[in-house]
Amino acid sequence: MNQHPDAKTPRNHAVSFAKGSVCSLALAGSLVAGLLTLPGVAQAQFPASPPAPTALRPVRFPAFVTARLPNGMDLIVVERHKQPVATVSLAVPGGNIYEPVEKTGLADAVAELLTKGTTTRTADQMAAQVEGAGGSVYASADPDFLRIGVSSLSEKLPLAFEVLADIVTHSTFPATEVELQRTRALSALQIELSQPASIADRVFRREVYGTHPYGRSTTPASVRAITRDDIVAFYGQRVRPGGALLVVAGDVNAAQVRTLATRAFAAWRGASGPPAPSPEIPARAHTELILVNKPGAVQSNILAGFPFITPRDPAVYPLTIANKIVGGGTDARLFLILREQHGWTYGSYSYFSRPRGTGVFEANAEVRTAVTDSALAELLHQLDRIRNEVPPDSDIAAAKNYLAGSFPLTIQTAQQIAGAVANARLLGLPDDYVIRYRERLAAVTTPELTAAARAHFATDRMVILVVGDGPIILPKLKPLGYPIRIVDVEGNPLTEADLTPRATAVNWAIDRLAPMSLTYRVLVQGNPMGDASRTIARTTVGGRAVLQVTGTTNIGPFLRQTDTTVIDAQTLAPVSVRQAMTVQGQQAFVRLDYDALHVRGQARVPGPQGPHDLTVDTTLAAGTFDDNETELLLGALPIAAGAHFTIPVFAGSEGHVRILTLAVSGEESVTVPAGTFACWHIEMTGGEQGMTFFVTKDAPYVIVKYAMVGMPVGFELTARQ
Repeated sequence: MNQHPDAKTPRNHAVSFAKGSVCSLALAGSLVAGLLTLPGVAQAQFPASPPAPTALRPVRFPAFVTARLPNGMDLIVVERHKQPVATVSLAVPGGNIYEPVEKTGLADAVAELLTKGTTTRTADQMAAQVEGAGGSVYASADPDFLRIGVSSLSEKLPLAFEVLADIVTHSTFPATEVELQRTRALSALQIELSQPASIADRVFRREVYGTHPYGRSTTPASVRAITRDDIVAFYGQRVRPGGALLVVAGDVNAAQVRTLATRAFAAWRGASGPPAPSPEIPARAHTELILVNKPGAVQSNILAGFPFITPRDPAVYPLTIANKIVGGGTDARLFLILREQHGWTYGSYSYFSRPRGTGVFEANAEVRTAVTDSALAELLHQLDRIRNEVPPDSDIAAAKNYLAGSFPLTIQTAQQIAGAVANARLLGLPDDYVIRYRERLAAVTTPELTAAARAHFATDRMVILVVGDGPIILPKLKPLGYPIRIVDVEGNPLTEADLTPRATAVNWAIDRLAPMSLTYRVLVQGNPMGDASRTIARTTVGGRAVLQVTGTTNIGPFLRQTDTTVIDAQTLAPVSVRQAMTVQGQQAFVRLDYDALHVRGQARVPGPQGPHDLTVDTTLAAGTFDDNETELLLGALPIAAGAHFTIPVFAGSEGHVRILTLAVSGEESVTVPAGTFACWHIEMTGGEQGMTFFVTKDAPYVIVKYAMVGMPVGFELTARQ
């Protein structure tokens, strides 16, 4: 059982009155205040200290029966007759560690496709049968194991066995489902690779585990490399009864279960495939800080940690308590100090993973860029503190009480019980692990806790990872005194000079820009949610030939925006920007005027605490554009296969220059409501929001589709004039 942070935040409950009540909130407050002034009332109803905890009640965990089936599969039956439901769960040694490195993600593909049809049932038929029996079918892969389960009403237990046996012996992996799974995986991966938290997790695991399979992450290349033949071969080699564990929990009878299991899996034979390679986890001589540069990031994602213990280490009990104290919930030190005391983050937690092999300890926080150094220093101080200081008895008692009191909530349902028993057996823990878990936690002494923390909290040999806007946060990190290594979001090494890339000298194809009017539909999570328009016109301002770009954007009730950008028709230099918007009820604007290498104006920018005003009066380097020109500039770029451009743009809503990177990643045929077009696929990074553009290869050069990376918002061309 992994020790995860309790991320739930207490709700604020307000006093409410029935409709028609004449009692106002102010009057209600006065009544309460008056009541508390009566002698003895406050003391009687609101004691100064909480009552002492009652004695721990024993958890009446149901006894379980174990057996070895004729085909070599282990069986555990847990009888629990409180509800008429049952869960049949199978785990085989077939997790991510068994994948070839070039096909990372294979086990996940197998798990998803196992329930997509067999030789006797389509996916729809399987779902209908099981749902008709009051249950569900599920499959998943973790680092070590592939798990398949069927739940049902207990009276339908024979059907649950029948369906599970059908899945593990007759899955067909239809080719159409394989391609759909690949599409879903690539779509999810695109979002994952745009999210700072996901980037941090991927790089952190690679840094901690090195070449060990636990450190791998899927990539677009590895997902595309997986074929149906790979899926069928992995299934045939890894989904075997040898080494498998079948756990049946719920309103069942052990003798009946053994009979059903023996009959259902009688024809399923074979030993498990070869063991997975397990290279050494790299040992660190000192702490190192890795800065992952994500241009334009508005916050920093911090991770700090180290390899920890295996699940079978007896130190798991004191370390579980230590983790609870330092970061295991909203009442732990990291949350209380970084959020409640300083307001640097929405939440900061710690946890340790428990795969079958060596796990990893991790403390994390997502903080504002401006406080990256302060938040990181405090997080590291709290890790040092749990290693080097003896926690107060009150902290230890509170952690024990929380862990012991919440544990019964994790084994209430048949499925939870099956999962707890299966995890214990698969991780190599003793049969009484679940039964005696609370007892062993309660028995931990303060010397045992401090010794375990001192031995295993390797705060002098940590991996510290910070994902954020490199040029801004690097100067803040240097005074912390750790050696710093800089990488990009894919883990490729960077130098400090790489953080501020030089602008590309672009031979603009200005003659390609033609007057036109474009309209788009806005999709949110694939559903129409608004519209947008762009009009490019040639005109003159004060005798100067200019391009005037006007536009509107409407997205549901969230955004209303109009903008007019005037650009020199000969050089594409910005002349003026006028932008007005309503963002979730907040009025905002940008008004800028450019004069040669100078820009002046004002901006009102929406924010979580309301809009704030910004005065702009800045000298710019030659060749700097306005960020509102970006879409127009795409039409004048000399686009070619593999082309890569870096362009400085002034962001008026922020008051500083950003370096945009525009990379041509390929060619695609794109179908939108306006038609089907041969397009260049262009990725833009460095702005406040990463973007993907599809620009026609033929004149007039038009953006026919674009989307925000990592967000379910996209624009599709509906008409061009």
